[in-house]
Amino acid sequence: MSRPVLSVRNVRVSFGGLAALDDVSIDVVPGEVVGIIGPNGAGKSTLLNVVSGFVEPQSGEVRLEGREITGLLPYRRARLGIARSFQDARLFPAMTVRETLLGAFHERFTSGMFSEGLGAPLAREQEDAAQGAIDALLHLVDLHPYLDHRVSDLSFGTTRALEMAALAARRPRLLLLDEPASGLQQSEVAVMGDLIHRLRGGAATVVIDHDVPFVAALSDRLVAMDLGRVVAVGRPDEVLAAPAVIDSYLGGAAPVAAGGER
Repeated sequence: MSRPVLSVRNVRVSFGGLAALDDVSIDVVPGEVVGIIGPNGAGKSTLLNVVSGFVEPQSGEVRLEGREITGLLPYRRARLGIARSFQDARLFPAMTVRETLLGAFHERFTSGMFSEGLGAPLAREQEDAAQGAIDALLHLVDLHPYLDHRVSDLSFGTTRALEMAALAARRPRLLLLDEPASGLQQSEVAVMGDLIHRLRGGAATVVIDHDVPFVAALSDRLVAMDLGRVVAVGRPDEVLAAPAVIDSYLGGAAPVAAGGER
């Protein structure tokens, strides 16, 4: 088997004596989409925060492609290829769509602030290259009508699409998506899974969401959590049929599968 892109081992996190994560271990291999489901308080977002560096575990380790990153700050993890979305799209509201996408490529620039400000040849060359990369992104998600619109003027669904495009621009090795379908209309949820697949470019992906059919349809494997622990792992149909999942998350009723059957 391929070496995991993400390997989380025996991670424990407590807040005020309450275990948010209790001996959690997961792997994500190259190209795989792993969905994480569970009720509120299960530890899903805490797990993403540990992987992306916003929460330090009391014990356990996190590895990215074999390299331990447990103690690294979030920006250093981002430089290693981890891209993270949040439940609320964290974009600059005063920037235009074009500026947001151009900014997503900025970490690849080597010309420096002064060269960019003076319009030096290298800076112009790198901006032209970034514009070409933006055009390629726009073939995957149609944001052409909004390129000169401010983020604050966009609908929530379009803002989500822009956020996904900005993450894809960074060509991540590991993509972490925190409730990408949250707040979307049902018609928008229906196309979000396809958009994620188009934009992730084969990156290993972890997605959490309360919309179980959405996550099940998107994922190669599901990880079910409850009270900070992993209670089931496997193919979506296997996990959704697991007694522990039905009892803890779905209230004793068999879940609705991605195709709408019980």
